[in-house]
Amino acid sequence: MRKEAKKYVKHYRAFTLIELTLVVATIALVIGILVGLIQNSYEDFRLGSSRSTLLQDGQSAIEQMIRILRQATAFSEVSESTDSAGYITFTNVDGIVEEFRLNSGTSEVEYGEPDSLSALIGSVNSLVFTCYDINGDALTGSVPARSIQSVHIQMTIADGENSFTLSGRVFCPKDFQNVVINEIMYNPTGGSDSPKEWVELYNVSDSSIDLTGWEINNDTLTAHPQFGDGSMTISAGGYAIINAETTTVFEELTISGDFESKNDFLNNWTRNNWDRTKWDAHNGNYKGESSISGSAYLYTDISIPSSLSSCLFIFWEMTTAPVAQTQITATIRNLSDEVLETGYSGQMNTDWTCHIMDLASYAGQDIRIHFSSNKTTGSGFLFLDDVFVASSYVDLNAVRLSSSDGQIGNGLSNSGDTVTVTDGSATVDSVTYDDSWGGDGDGTSLARIDPQGPSNDQDNWTSGPVNGTPGSAN
Repeated sequence: MRKEAKKYVKHYRAFTLIELTLVVATIALVIGILVGLIQNSYEDFRLGSSRSTLLQDGQSAIEQMIRILRQATAFSEVSESTDSAGYITFTNVDGIVEEFRLNSGTSEVEYGEPDSLSALIGSVNSLVFTCYDINGDALTGSVPARSIQSVHIQMTIADGENSFTLSGRVFCPKDFQNVVINEIMYNPTGGSDSPKEWVELYNVSDSSIDLTGWEINNDTLTAHPQFGDGSMTISAGGYAIINAETTTVFEELTISGDFESKNDFLNNWTRNNWDRTKWDAHNGNYKGESSISGSAYLYTDISIPSSLSSCLFIFWEMTTAPVAQTQITATIRNLSDEVLETGYSGQMNTDWTCHIMDLASYAGQDIRIHFSSNKTTGSGFLFLDDVFVASSYVDLNAVRLSSSDGQIGNGLSNSGDTVTVTDGSATVDSVTYDDSWGGDGDGTSLARIDPQGPSNDQDNWTSGPVNGTPGSAN
């Protein structure tokens, strides 16, 4: 029995060298695989984290640029859409000029005032601004800043391992304004400053802009009561002149044209069936009045200076008679009473209505301002008031405005001051000037060189000509 049991006893022996080598190799292989898997996982995690950080930084920068540009009140300069190192310069809601610009040397997008930029984001390979006009058409070449209605931003960022191209678009608000302070007469010569001071606004946009509700230095803008025609709208590429209600920007050539002085009216107006009456005048307490049925006339003779920019003939009329039964004709005549030109001929209006023409072609001549009227009914009255012939430095087409206090922001300082124009809520443009900039008491104005350029850069301002160029290009 012991012999049989013995043959089933198994004899064990140690591993051979070959077997040990195979085992160690197998274990090493498994460990290598595991280590490789761990390393790859870590690398993937690292790359993913770096990729995520780069993407988040880029998206944050784009969003910040859009948010800031959306509040811009004006663009002044922008790179061409083919420029990969792009820049855009604009005026922010506080009237401060700022810009975004790619610094190719540091690969950083910088932001801030042009002379004090700081990094917004790094690792930027390209920054491209593409601008569009109001019709959605891309603006190419040297972009006219006043035509910009939307801006597309494209930015490529890369860190050597990851690369992204991000984009966004800024749409200007419908009421996006583009009006700049273009010329300032802050220290005119002769007498009190305030009646002679004026500020010129320029509409650099391609659309008309209504200034109703706008303010200058917290004073509400109004149509000028004497020289304005009631308009508060600057046409595209047009100008508005803001000055005190009583101004020597015009030199009045008529005597008591508003009929305020009875003696001047009697002495200087030749008249038939017209008289001077009190109350309910257009501006002041007195007006010219005719009540008769039939024809009437009045006229005065004046001399037009030989040197002037324009010479405005302005008058206001209204009637309380049936309009269809009234007629008034204003003519320019020589002193022999020959008609040279008709300024207005037609029925009168039921409310005060202004009529304006330019007499600059009569410079150096003596002329007669003549009114003839006709009323075919015995009822009602014909009224005239604020009849002015005034030599002017102001272009005839300029919008004439005043302010609620009758001055320019309570008067402008001769040594330096700030002029701020708002649309009733946000700042449209603001200029803080110094008398060293120009226009300092020698009869010249302070004139802006580039309407698209910075408002508070001394290099963008210079002395204009004597009397300035109110209502026309500097």
